[in-house]
Amino acid sequence: MNVRLHFGPHLENKTETLEIAVKQLNFLGNEIHNNELGQRMQEIFPEGFVFTNALYGLSCAEIAAKSNSNNVNQIHYLSEARFAFEEINSGYAKQNFIKLMTPEFGMYYIGWKNFLLGKIIAAQKIKDTSEVVLFKTYCKTISEAINNKFYPSSYPYSSWPADAAVGIASLKQHDLLFEPKYDSLIKEWIQKVKLNLDSTTGLVPHEVDPAMGKAIDVARGSSICLTLIFLSEIDSLFAKEQFKLFYDKFTITRFGLPFIREYPKGTPGHADIDSGPVILKVGFAGTIVSPGTFIKFGEIETANKISACIESIGIPKSDKNQKRYLSGKLPIADAFIVWTRLQQENNIINNYSYGSFARFHLYSFLLILFFMMVFCRKKIFDLISRKSNK
Repeated sequence: MNVRLHFGPHLENKTETLEIAVKQLNFLGNEIHNNELGQRMQEIFPEGFVFTNALYGLSCAEIAAKSNSNNVNQIHYLSEARFAFEEINSGYAKQNFIKLMTPEFGMYYIGWKNFLLGKIIAAQKIKDTSEVVLFKTYCKTISEAINNKFYPSSYPYSSWPADAAVGIASLKQHDLLFEPKYDSLIKEWIQKVKLNLDSTTGLVPHEVDPAMGKAIDVARGSSICLTLIFLSEIDSLFAKEQFKLFYDKFTITRFGLPFIREYPKGTPGHADIDSGPVILKVGFAGTIVSPGTFIKFGEIETANKISACIESIGIPKSDKNQKRYLSGKLPIADAFIVWTRLQQENNIINNYSYGSFARFHLYSFLLILFFMMVFCRKKIFDLISRKSNK
């Protein structure tokens, strides 16, 4: 573990990052195509199928966008991204959501689906007309839902701001790809968000009252890390303000290693389906997503350090073609890791640092020394005992 901290990914090295991402996507693609990965994750998480395919598809679209037009890599990864989109658009995916919602099937479902479709279109030099028409149709649906309620529900009586942020980010994609249409709506949405922040932290809350949009849960690591990724694309100035608050209230070190809290400083809380395990206040879902958050805000050094911790604790297995974490037992974590590391800086540069790994190395040395002393002491007593018996 100590050694792996210093041989983690160098995310500023785009070539190395892409090479590692390709290995991860080889593993995920094989699991999706041949071992029903999406269905397996659906048995564990309410959105497991959509999340798995959305993250896989988004990562493939990112690599396709970086490839030369119409070369083998671009064709392959665009094909995989489209496959993921069709999986999300399938009857199996839809059956996990409620159709009679505004928007149809809820904000989470249409937001991630449309955001993926936008990335697929952006990766193409020559746009597929049918995909453009579908994307614009979904954008219209999302805009109507946002006009109706600035935090549309994902399920009946349940609304999460992070889901709305994905949908708004897809509208921002529209205005970057085509003639701007949603700028006023996006600005109005940002103003409403600012008026309904979590009073404890000043951040976008984790969950809100679906009727009024008022916070009913404080900002949490598992959602704010994700929200900030999308917010950086929607409104960089507001995003930077939010990031400063996030850094102050959610960064934490344990045993000299950097992590992300699930609950803000001074706020107790427990683990749930959103957070994953919460150990010593560390939220592992937020920690896994956070390298992408730090990359977005120009904090490459911090992103590298947290990624190094993931490499150390995640016990990755890597060969010539594939890479997986925790022996491939929880591949949705792999999907988040690869997607977040492929994020691009949005020219929002900050100056924060978690410091070095020296304290963790010291703790490790003392722990090893303790066990060596216990072992040696036992060996000495055994030796003395044998001599006494003689």
